[in-house]
Parts: sequence; C-alpha cells; structure tokens
Amino acid sequence: MFYLDLQKGNEEVTIEFYECDHSLGHKWAEALRNHIDTKLPVSQPNRIYNLNDQWTEPNIVNAICHCIEVINTYKPVIDYQITGDSITQEDSNKLHHYFEILRGENESPNEFYVNAPSLIKKYIEEYNVLIHRWEDLGLPGRIVVHFRDRPVFDLADEDYQHWTLDYQPGDIKLNYCHKGKTIFDVFKDQDDIVGEDNIRPQFKYSPDFNLGFIKGPGEIKQFNDWWIDNQEKLGYSFGDPKAAIGHAVVGKCVEDPEKVKQYIYGSTRILRVRHNGKSGRS
Repeated sequence: MFYLDLQKGNEEVTIEFYECDHSLGHKWAEALRNHIDTKLPVSQPNRIYNLNDQWTEPNIVNAICHCIEVINTYKPVIDYQITGDSITQEDSNKLHHYFEILRGENESPNEFYVNAPSLIKKYIEEYNVLIHRWEDLGLPGRIVVHFRDRPVFDLADEDYQHWTLDYQPGDIKLNYCHKGKTIFDVFKDQDDIVGEDNIRPQFKYSPDFNLGFIKGPGEIKQFNDWWIDNQEKLGYSFGDPKAAIGHAVVGKCVEDPEKVKQYIYGSTRILRVRHNGKSGRS
C-alpha cells in the first residue's frame, strides 16, 4: 500500500493507493518503494493541476512570460512572444518545442541546461510545468509525482500490453519520463511543429507517476485514421503495441475517486509519498 500526502491549507490530506496485479505494476511498485526508501524529496511539488483555485489562464500566461523573461536575460534563446492574457494550442506547441531544445533528456541534458546556473534551470523546469498547467485547464484534475534523482528503467516488450485509452478516474499511471511527445499527444494537440525526432512513444519507466481524475477517451476512429495516414512519419505501424498509445495503468486509488477528489480539493503542494512495505491492498 502507498500513501500520497498533500498540503491543503493548514492541514495534511492523504490519498491511499495500491499497485495493479500485473508484471509492470509490480516492477513499478518495487521501483517506487525502493526510491521512497532513499528519502530523496519529491521534485516540483506544486504539480497539482486543476485541484485548487490558484491558477487561471491569465495567471499561467503571466507566469510563462516571466519565465521567458528570466531565461532570456541569461541568454536570448526563446524567440517567441505572447500577446494578451491567453494562448492557443499552437502557442503551446511552439512553447513546448523550446523546452525540448533547452532541456534535453533528463539523464543527458542539453549543453545549455548543463551550463545554466541553478536559478535558470529552475525557471526552465517551471516553464514546462506551466505549459502543462495551461493544457490541463478545464480538465478534471491530476497530480504528477516526479522524484529527484530517480532511476529510469527500460520497458520490456510485454509491458506494452498495459497501455490503454480506456483509463478511469482514480487510476495511477506511469509518468512519461523522457524527452519527446507521444503519438497520441501529437494527434490531440494537432502539433505540426514537433520534429519527427521528438515523436517518441514511451520506452522507459521510473518511480514517477500521475494520478488523474479523468476518464480516458477510449478508441477514437479519427485518431486511428490519422495514425494509418501518418504511419511513415510516425515510425510505427498502425496497431504496434510499442507505439504506447494512451497510458499504462499501474495502480488504483483505494477510495472512490470522486470522494477522493472532493476531499483533497484545495491542495497546493505534494509533501511526500510513503509505503507500508506490503504489496497489493494490504
């Protein structure tokens, strides 16, 4: 059993969850337990999306502009200006492309990121979080747990059977833990800016995870048709499990997801993740 502790005003609230009973669920849970035992803190503890009233679109846009200003003061690398207090999906696609250029892989960052002062690194990471915060506006909410200095593991061929578009509220899903953009996100965002080299289905996993309160879209004919038409560009034949379409569900909330959401609403900070040393729901 695992426990996710959040800060809600002056109190702590806790979500209980457990791993799924399949090989990928067990591998992820083992990685999570091992990393919790290192006592390393959660990185980016503010990655709580649409579960409090802190963030409006103008607030997010102003914060993105501030990040761009700070980064460009160090070196003028983001050649993009936002006008007004709202952005479009095209803006978001272009902004995210700059993040990929600046950041690089988690395990092998780009030269710009390696040489940047710690303050600039902080703003680059926050810039990315804010883009995703904008993308989540109007959605039911999610929590992304990303650990500092966590290990990353290769996925085995059999792991890909667990990717699905039929995920449910309260599911614990593997977090995308490397540079790039998934095939489904390229379709969803109508992203013509992302380079072919950055279209990368998930091929690694880590202890990181996200807990969402949204129901997956299920099979989408328009997406299937688009994939068939773009197989060569995407580099994956239609139906290839390694295309990793959707999310891999590796855990579940113990309590009813809607009640959990109501209970934690207003939380603003991830405090810690704990475990009781046992697998499953015990």
